[in-house]
Amino acid sequence: MDRESAETYLRLLAEAAMRGSLAPAPGAPWGSGTGSEDTMVTVGRALVAVGAVDLATVEGILADFDLAVRLRQLGRGHADTAAWVLQGPSSRYLGLGPAVRLARAGPQPPGPALAGTGAPGGPGGVVPPGSGRAAEDGRFVPVGRTVRFRDGAISGELCLMSYAQTSMGARFIAAWNVRTPGLQTRLSPESSGLIPFEDFAVTDDRGARYRLDAKPGSDPHWNSEISVRPAPPPHIRWLDVAAPDHPTVRVGLGPVIPPSAGDKPQVSDVKLSPGEHLLIMLAERLLTSAPQAPGRLRPRAAAPLAPRRFMAAALGDVVAALEAADVLSPLSPVPGRLATLCASLNLDRHGLTVPAAAVLPGPWLSLLAHFQRRKPEPVEMRDAYAPLAATLPELDGIRLALLGLLHAEESSSLFVLARGPDRGYRYGPLDIDLAFPLSVWLRDSGGRWHAARSDRRHRDGRENTIRLRLVPPLTRPAGWAEIIIGGQSAEVRTTLPLRWEYPS
Repeated sequence: MDRESAETYLRLLAEAAMRGSLAPAPGAPWGSGTGSEDTMVTVGRALVAVGAVDLATVEGILADFDLAVRLRQLGRGHADTAAWVLQGPSSRYLGLGPAVRLARAGPQPPGPALAGTGAPGGPGGVVPPGSGRAAEDGRFVPVGRTVRFRDGAISGELCLMSYAQTSMGARFIAAWNVRTPGLQTRLSPESSGLIPFEDFAVTDDRGARYRLDAKPGSDPHWNSEISVRPAPPPHIRWLDVAAPDHPTVRVGLGPVIPPSAGDKPQVSDVKLSPGEHLLIMLAERLLTSAPQAPGRLRPRAAAPLAPRRFMAAALGDVVAALEAADVLSPLSPVPGRLATLCASLNLDRHGLTVPAAAVLPGPWLSLLAHFQRRKPEPVEMRDAYAPLAATLPELDGIRLALLGLLHAEESSSLFVLARGPDRGYRYGPLDIDLAFPLSVWLRDSGGRWHAARSDRRHRDGRENTIRLRLVPPLTRPAGWAEIIIGGQSAEVRTTLPLRWEYPS
């Protein structure tokens, strides 16, 4: 990795913007073209993501650039900037400007964010289940039970998808219907305030009693995690759950039958460079950013909205910066695939100069075909959920468990538990989620691919329960799902049968 060249590239980008050809006319906003401040923020985030520069260096370059711009405007007679120049740029960065948006990405962990962090012991640094850290505590059980409740005029169903117990506690991953005289909510993982969790009775096979609690997450919109307090002993056989004046529902907790040799997750070595891994995440960000029209209309790739054009505008500079930092080979095929993707999405101002690739990965083509379909695909799927509880080998330092699949209001979500170093909330270029630096794809039994985009999460120390939004959503109940998790060092692939539950 060439950190000196990475910093030099960013400084040259700032100097190019100051030479005049990229500077706006008096009164015009900044961020209007390649080399602008917004482009430098995107490039700076990319270099921070791969560990080529630190956050303070990017902040300093952006501060110097902004100060130089203001001085130039002052020299041209713009008196309204005089006060800002005299008090210095720091006051502006406390609450304004793209540099602050970069700083709000949060503290950086030691080492490159996207560099190979997988532990040794398997292909591509993957640790198989049952060895090393993958053998740490953890109990994951598919549930698929519905608990009905009533509290005065409020009634509904609590749908338990899975049960997970780790060193951080025990919890159900759930969704629910809630009905009131003036409102009926459909199956949803949100708005749990109307459910009387304090009235539920929970008892294990030994007679011990527990309580349910809607776990307040670090995301105020997250309510899918229902904690069981205190955490039950690790070897109980069931939990009986009942609302007042309703039948008891028994939740069996094992033993879980281990998968046969043919059903175990398959691991393959990929060995991506940090730059290639980042570009793949950027490509998937473009694919999943297509706006979802209301109702059953599908987005059209032929007419992308302005935000996607803005997202693609700095890709050429990002690729050049990654090559300068020596984290992306000039011979890598990934930039060519990115150029072909931009052309397929009708994004022509991306700045990429590499020849377009002739072939794109199958999952990308599946999403492009979905977006370019003239007639919307009919949604033949009712609101439903499929219980899941599958643990995957450790990948790039992250241990992942699949905890459920939900389809509600024509939106589909995959729930996962990610355990590993606390990366906090950190966002890279185009707001890709660096706290979850993995590529997740799902192929349904009809052969359609769905990209899984990080949407909501509950963070608890080294654990993150994450809701991944599927793009596009499911259109019919699949009999099975193939799930592919891609990291920088390796790829994990598993196929799971799906048993759908349909609440009333």
